[in-house]
Parts: sequence; C-alpha cells; structure tokens
Amino acid sequence: MTEAVLKNENNISGRIERIPVTSVHWRLWLMHEICWILGSIGLATGTFTLASIAAEFGMGSTVKGLVASIMFLGMFIGASVSGYLGDKYGRKKMLLIAIAIWGISSLLLAWSPNLTFFWICRFTLGLGMGAQFPMTQSMLSEIFPANNRGRAICLLEGGYPTACIIAAAISWVLLMFVEWRIVYIIQGLGGLCFFLVYFKIPESARWYEMAGRIEEAKIAIKDFENKVIAHTGEPLPEIPDPITEVRDTSGKSKFAQLFEKGQMSKTLTLWNLWFCVLFGHYGLNSWISDLLVSSGFDIVQSNGYVLLMYLPAIPGYLCATYLVEILGRKKMIFGYMVMAAVFCYFYGSSANFTQLITFGCLMQFFMFGMWSLIYTYAAEVFPTKIRSTGCGTTSSAGRLAALIAPTLFGFLLPYIGSSGVFNIGAAVFILGAISTMIFGVETKGKTLEEIQVQSEQAQAQSSC
Repeated sequence: MTEAVLKNENNISGRIERIPVTSVHWRLWLMHEICWILGSIGLATGTFTLASIAAEFGMGSTVKGLVASIMFLGMFIGASVSGYLGDKYGRKKMLLIAIAIWGISSLLLAWSPNLTFFWICRFTLGLGMGAQFPMTQSMLSEIFPANNRGRAICLLEGGYPTACIIAAAISWVLLMFVEWRIVYIIQGLGGLCFFLVYFKIPESARWYEMAGRIEEAKIAIKDFENKVIAHTGEPLPEIPDPITEVRDTSGKSKFAQLFEKGQMSKTLTLWNLWFCVLFGHYGLNSWISDLLVSSGFDIVQSNGYVLLMYLPAIPGYLCATYLVEILGRKKMIFGYMVMAAVFCYFYGSSANFTQLITFGCLMQFFMFGMWSLIYTYAAEVFPTKIRSTGCGTTSSAGRLAALIAPTLFGFLLPYIGSSGVFNIGAAVFILGAISTMIFGVETKGKTLEEIQVQSEQAQAQSSC
C-alpha cells in the first residue's frame, strides 16, 4: 500500500464526507431521534403538571418559578460537564450515562413525598437531559456530510416540539383521570432507550480520529461504508486528501481552545444566541399553561389549549429544515427570532380568546423553529476536537437563561402582568437576532473541516 493511499485511508473525515446519504444514515438518525424525543418529554411535562403539583404542595408564584428553574440548573451543569467529558472520553459513553440519569430521576419524581425531594429529583432530571443533548447533537453532525448536515440536525431538533405535543397529550388525558405522578412514571419508562443506544448506535468515527485512535476509527467507518455499499450496490467515491489535521495535539485544555483567536468570536456569539433563545422560550413556556389557569380556565382546559398552540411547532421546524440549506443559518435564525418576537408581543397583548389562540399558534411556530436552527448552527462552528465541549458550554449558556427566566418572570408577574412578561421575551429575541446577524459566521454548505480551516486561518492572520 502506497503512502498516499495510506494517508487517504486514515482520512476518516474525508471518508465520511464522500459517502452518499442513504437510508443507512437515516436509520441511525431515527434511533437518535427516538432517544431525543423521549429525553425531551421531561422538558415539557413540567409545564403541564406545574399547576397540579403547586396545588398539592401549596406553592405560590415565586416558588413555582423556582421549581421550574431547578431543572435548568441541572441542565446547566449537565451540559457543561458532559461536553468536556464527551470530548475526552467519547460521545457514546456520556450519552448512555445521561439517559440512565434522567430515566431514573423521572421514576423517582413519581414517588416524591415532599417538595424538597421533588426539587432534588427535578435537578437530577435536568442533569441527565442537559448531558444528553450535546452528545446527540455532536454525534449526528459528525456522520452526515456537509450538504445534508443542516437538515439532519434541524429534523433531529424537531423531536423537541414533537415531545412537547406528546407530553401535552399525555398530561391532558391522564390528568382527567389520575394524579400527576402517573405522568412521571410514563416519562421514566422512556429511559429504556438506553438499550437502543448501547446495542445499536456506534461511537463517532470522527471522535476516534480526533482522539488519535485511528484503528478504531477505521473499523467504525469501514462498518458504515460496508452498510452503504450493501444498500446502494455501488462502489464509493475515492477518498479525498485531508483538508486539515483534526487530532488535538495542542496540549491545551478543551475549554481554553474555545477562546483561541479565530474561535472566540464564534463561541461568544453562540453563547449569546442560546442565552437569548432559551431565556425567551422557557421563560414564557414555563408559565403559558399557568397563565391560562389564572385567566379562568381549569387545568385540563388550559393544557388542551396549550396543546393546540403547540401543534404549529411541527410545520415551524419543517419549514426551518427545508429553508436552512437554501437561505443559510444566519438569515434563518434572524428571521425566525424576529417573527417570534412579534408574535410574543401580540400574544401578551391579546384582548380575547381568538387572539390568544391565533397569536399563540404563530408564536410557537417560530419559537420551536428557532430550536432546530440553533442546534444546527452550534454543531457546526466548533471543530471536532472541541465540538462536544463547545456544544455543551453553548447549551449551558442557554440553560443558565432557562434557570433565570422562569424565576424572574414569576417574581415580575404580579408587578408587570402577563403582557409585560411577554414583552421582555420579545425584546430578548430581538437582541439575539441582531447580534447573531452581525457577529455570526455562515456555515451553509461547508464541511466541518473547512469551517475549522477558516478558524485556523483567522487565528494565523490575527497573529501576524
């Protein structure tokens, strides 16, 4: 075997990029999507069970905000820690640990004897969910080639609004007949997807390559290539020359590399974007059902109306998925955030039931579509050697916002009313849209390695 052939055989990233997208890719995507949906259900059940839990434990608005926020504290820590550990020890290991944590925590929530125990379990539930999402985000972005990567991640994040609709439907039906604890038992059974990951989802070949474990990387990608060849019945294109060195030979900590020249602007832009999106989304959605109850609807009615408003989330993320590879990441993020802000303002100012439902549906169309776009964008702007750390810390910035917003809104609600709360959410969305448009970079149509090279070139130029 010649040196040139050997060089290209060891180019794991190049081998991934030249594989045509087939049902082999989408079967792997589907398994990740199932785990994503089951994990995301835990994010939504709190919205629909909060009023029932508050009635049982005798909570006021500020305490209810704290209950909503404690899960996001767990997510903040889980995303931060798992991102670093995912880059160091592997994506799959951390994904398995994350699912185990949130699955067990969900079951324990159902047996909460008091508010303190409930808070602890909500925290560990968030810890597991916060750890899961950056792992899945990293793994899928590392297996799909550039021209399909954006749509694959957008579709993946479509699992979140799907999970919200499922959680809303489960809560709406069950709370007619049984207490809120049964909702958490059903949620906990979703943790059985642990076995799907263990037996069916392989470790990222790109991660093996970055870690210098080339033989394991070659085994992983060879198995994937063989499946694609068996499906298509055709040989694969030639392996291209490597674009750049993807192994981490810097000796620097993963966190420090987020702030190297050429990378720091991307990191700070993504942190700000995620903070703004999650501040508005969770700050508003944590209260949307409770606000309907305070307006005179009973718990079952309010959950039914929230379920109705969540339905446009499906076309919202499907539109984002279709347009993201046409218009690009920055334009789509800007457009969706501005439109979300507009309808947040109108929802908060609604004068009757018709306006409430109409503007609520439009608000959720754009708010849930934003999720698909920011997950896609975050997975692309960090090189493989720090992708998990980057996605984790980016997610943590958002979870910090999600931690602050429900409690802050609960405190402000008696003073500024629901319209004031939704106006704040709208203003934060506008801030995120403008800052991303000004400081963000466009990643549409570029391989992960090409994006890395751009950062390296910017770093070299700034050093001159």
